[in-house]
Amino acid sequence: MKVTENRALKEEEKMELQEIQLEEAKHIAEEADRRYEEVALWLVIIEGDLEDSY
Repeated sequence: MKVTENRALKEEEKMELQEIQLEEAKHIAEEADRRYEEVALWLVIIEGDLEDSY
């Protein structure tokens, strides 16, 4: 019984760690999306400036 309880506790700790890692990964992905949108906007602005200079 003790071995089963110990294994269950380890699995629970592992799941908690994975949940934390998942939240961190989501945050990183959201930040990457935000930065991509910023860069895409700057690209549109710069392309417009280049077209205006010709």
